[in-house]
Amino acid sequence: MKLIGRLSISVLLLLVLGFAYASLGTFQLEPDEQAAVLFLGRYSRTLEPGLRWYAPGLERIEKKRVTVTLEEEFGYRTIATGPPPEYEERPAEKRMLSGDANLVNVEFVVQYRIVDLGGYLFKVKNVPQVLRDVAQAVLREVVAKSPIDDVLTEVKGPIQEEARDRIQEILDEYGAGVLIQSVQLQDVEPPDPVKDAFADVASAEQDRERLILEARGYADQVVPRARGEAQELANQAQAYRETRILLAHGETERFKALLAEYQRAPEVTRERLYLETLESILPEMDKVILEEGQSEKVLPYLPLGRKGAAQ
Repeated sequence: MKLIGRLSISVLLLLVLGFAYASLGTFQLEPDEQAAVLFLGRYSRTLEPGLRWYAPGLERIEKKRVTVTLEEEFGYRTIATGPPPEYEERPAEKRMLSGDANLVNVEFVVQYRIVDLGGYLFKVKNVPQVLRDVAQAVLREVVAKSPIDDVLTEVKGPIQEEARDRIQEILDEYGAGVLIQSVQLQDVEPPDPVKDAFADVASAEQDRERLILEARGYADQVVPRARGEAQELANQAQAYRETRILLAHGETERFKALLAEYQRAPEVTRERLYLETLESILPEMDKVILEEGQSEKVLPYLPLGRKGAAQ
């Protein structure tokens, strides 16, 4: 009986100790958290959100928020969010050389989040610093291949996308366990000593674009009108041509008909042509009718029907 009692007490003690041990290793992970488990100092596994357990003494855990977006600033630092916000410039970080050998100051932000907690914590030492080094090297490389006009103007999308993809590729090779969400160019401007010259160039380019647009608008007005007038003249010329051809054909047919009549009765035809000619000419001429034998006498003449006859 004493042995059974001692065994019962031992079992009960073991159960109490086991429950206490299990309680020590039980913890809750929030929806935005993950936990990396190290077994005897070596990475073992990653725990997802929820009620989880690890073996105290043999294992330890490191929790991290993984859904939050992290960011690294380049060329400046935000000292206070404000309002108004306060910034500190870092000139050495933002000075770069463009593809056409011009200096340009580029401030940018890299946004990322953790997707592999084990890699983030244990494969790469100090991932944020490695990300900063990689991002600066990559963006300098991309800017060095681009003309300064693309960097200064709104043609920034391809530069940002190329930089993001290249940074992601390098960090994946390192196993850093992060996803680069975006690379955003902020203030991009030439250095102060040449800023006025670049402003003049930008203003000249804007004037050029404005003049081009005005010229195109004027051409859109003038060219259709000129084409319409040209078409109208072409139509008139075509109508005149067809009219002259028809008239020529008509005159030809009339002459042929007249020739046939003349060949049948030359004297009659000549007389008829003579009378028709007089008929067409005489109405336009002043006519005086004299009796026979009166041609040597003084002709009383009154120019009736003419202007100034009554004066």
